[in-house]
Amino acid sequence: MDQRRVEPAAVLLLAALAIVWSWWAANDGAFFGTVLLPGTILLCAITVLLAWAAPWRASLRPSQPVAIALVLLAGLGVWAALSALWSPAPDVAIETAQRILTYALAFGLGIWLCNLLGSRQHLALAPLAVAGAFAGIVAVIGMLTGDQARHYLEVDGTLQFPLGYRNANAAFFAIALWPALGLASRRAGAWPVRSAALATATLCLDLAMLSQSRGALPAGAAALCVYLLFSRDRARRLVWLALAALPALLILPSLIDLYHAGNADAPLRSALDELHGAGRAVALTSGLSLAIGAVAALVGKRIPASPRRVEIADRATVVGLAAAVLAGSIAFVAVAGNPVDWIDKRVSQLSSGKDANLSSQSSRFSTLNAATQRPAIWRVALLDARHHPLLGDGGGGFRYTYLRERHQDGPVAVQDAHSVELENLAQFGFPGLLLFAGSITAAGVGAMRARRLGPEPAWLSIIALTAGTYWLVHDSVDWFWPYPAITAPVLALVGSACAPARRIVGDPPRGQGRRWLTAGAVVLAISAVPPFLSEDLDRAQTLNPLSVDPLLAEGAIARAKGDRRRAIDALHRAVEKRPEEWASYFILAQLYARKSPRLAREQLAIAKRKNPYEPQIPVLQHKLAAQRHGNGD
Repeated sequence: MDQRRVEPAAVLLLAALAIVWSWWAANDGAFFGTVLLPGTILLCAITVLLAWAAPWRASLRPSQPVAIALVLLAGLGVWAALSALWSPAPDVAIETAQRILTYALAFGLGIWLCNLLGSRQHLALAPLAVAGAFAGIVAVIGMLTGDQARHYLEVDGTLQFPLGYRNANAAFFAIALWPALGLASRRAGAWPVRSAALATATLCLDLAMLSQSRGALPAGAAALCVYLLFSRDRARRLVWLALAALPALLILPSLIDLYHAGNADAPLRSALDELHGAGRAVALTSGLSLAIGAVAALVGKRIPASPRRVEIADRATVVGLAAAVLAGSIAFVAVAGNPVDWIDKRVSQLSSGKDANLSSQSSRFSTLNAATQRPAIWRVALLDARHHPLLGDGGGGFRYTYLRERHQDGPVAVQDAHSVELENLAQFGFPGLLLFAGSITAAGVGAMRARRLGPEPAWLSIIALTAGTYWLVHDSVDWFWPYPAITAPVLALVGSACAPARRIVGDPPRGQGRRWLTAGAVVLAISAVPPFLSEDLDRAQTLNPLSVDPLLAEGAIARAKGDRRRAIDALHRAVEKRPEEWASYFILAQLYARKSPRLAREQLAIAKRKNPYEPQIPVLQHKLAAQRHGNGD
């Protein structure tokens, strides 16, 4: 067989992954089931098709860490599904399990993709790079043509579109940067592809910067260290990184203007001109990078890359990097003073439990202020682990524990532990944490082993490890685990990096593995259908009987129509189904307030136990107390 020929199955899988990643990224990061579940069903269908028709030139034996990673990640999904048995929100537990099993499927498809690609393993970088380009173009078009600034910006003028959350936005584009850079810096690539890839890298860097996530700084620094430490041919890789980064610096004036407009004493809609200006800046810098990439690719082809010249350039690069680190350290000490005192100040800011007030700064990057409310969230997650070390709260349970255990000055609306490790620990106990940590560690070991198999596997491994490092560091202090557009592509890329270590010559005999894979994909796809269809309220209660949302919606609608009896009946059924939901008791208290104040006080007391610091509760308590005093009770 021609080793340069790409299998038709590989083309199909490349297209499917690129389409799903792009669709997810451009639609709120697939955070919501209406976007996630159709993509999951499509991936399952592709898996069944591959299991039926595609070759599988791999064996579990050459790389046991890869098999361990796949089994542990799937095991975490099964454990999450089982947690529905003890979770206060079993529907959320099932949804969480579906997400995790989708991640396991993405990891497995990444392995299969790279095996199908053969000698063209670099194409495994394409799906995430294409998704970055697609989502980036969607974002720029929106910034240029949008007439509602709040649709694209957070209240402080930072970019949150298209993923809907500033930090998730920054993470997605900062991760997509690396596979795009990998394609751009590949010397054997066609110059139009390399040029477009460099423009994509600059586009992603632009949008990540405009999102202004403080967590992106340590994550980006860690990723850069991995990229530089493990890269071969460092000089060329560093040059292409500089070619992507230098045009991106030109958006800094627009970034500052947009941030100032967002923090001005005016409605956010007044920042529309600055938003359009930022969109123009991103378009111009990406276009500039496109031209630079074309020139660099064509010129680079004419410069011979002898091993001796590469070795000399690498040594010079190492010396230059060491000198830059030394000079930077000296400059840091000159500006910041004693490093120990500087670190101590950052630790004090972090432990203060308060968010930094950066509205008077030129950007969120102007000062490296570490103040955040996340320690208050992490405290509750650790409390969960202490109370339920074996089982955890179950999928979706952290929200209810947090409402009960949070401090009065802590964040109010929190659904997740804001740390992927603590999220799995709080909801699934130490077994969940061990399954997660084991799968990530084993996948990393598998990707590292592939570096020894030649230049192409080594380069794919470096890009995957760089993207994976960024994801892990940033996700350790934020909540990207429920964002499939961020997590699934990274795991697929790491799976592809592991694949060369498992590749064998020829086609092994077909065994039971394909049947088990088909069965698993079919079960996952079928499980996704009812939750997807239940987004329609008219059939939600029938198709998703574990959810309490249809009952709360029924109560709200009946109350709005003046049907008090039906509203009370729906809310009592909600209480029976989910006793931990404080809102059911609170709304019942409101409904009972005028005609049955005693029942209202009882329901309100329960609501207060479930959510002690909800500000609406004291207001209703005061109203009921005044009513009781007026009646002489």
